[in-house]
Amino acid sequence: MVSRVESLFLRAGVTLALVVVGLVLMNLPALLSRKHGTGLSMSARWSYVDSAPAVPGAPGPDSLALVQALARVPDPEIDLSIVDLGLLDSLAVDSSGNVRVVLVLTSPECPFHVRIARHSLEELKSVPGVRRINLRLDPRSEWDPSRLTEEGKRKFREVFGDPSDSAR
Repeated sequence: MVSRVESLFLRAGVTLALVVVGLVLMNLPALLSRKHGTGLSMSARWSYVDSAPAVPGAPGPDSLALVQALARVPDPEIDLSIVDLGLLDSLAVDSSGNVRVVLVLTSPECPFHVRIARHSLEELKSVPGVRRINLRLDPRSEWDPSRLTEEGKRKFREVFGDPSDSAR
C-alpha cells in the first residue's frame, strides 16, 4: 500500500514531467524552424563574419563607400540609418579588402540586432573590393543622442520632437 506522502510525491513528479513535456512540445516548432542565413556564420553571439566574391586585381574598398553602404541600413524601430543614429563605432579596412566594423546598439537588449547585422553585412558585401567582413556588435557601449549626426538629429526631432521642449 502506498502511503499518502508517497502518493503526493508521485503526483508531483508526474505533474512536473507533464509540464516539461508540454513546454518542449510548445517550443518544438520554433526550435525546428531555426535557420541561419546563407553565407553568414555566427562565431559568437555578437560577432559576424562574411565574405564577398574575390575580384582578382581589384583595389581595396574605399572607406567612404563603406560608410555610405552602412548609411543604407535603417534601424528597424525608428527608420533612421545606423550611421545617422550614431551606431557606427569604428570601421577599419586594409588594402586586401578586409573590413572590420564595430556597431553600438541603442540598448543592450535590442531585439533587432541580428537584422541590423545581416543587413549591414549585405550592404558591405555590395561595395567593390570587399573580401572579408568582420562585424561586431558591442552591447556594452552606451548609446545616447549625442552620437547622432546632424542629419540624424534633424530626423530624430521630426520623429520624436525637440527633447529640450519643456512642455513635455
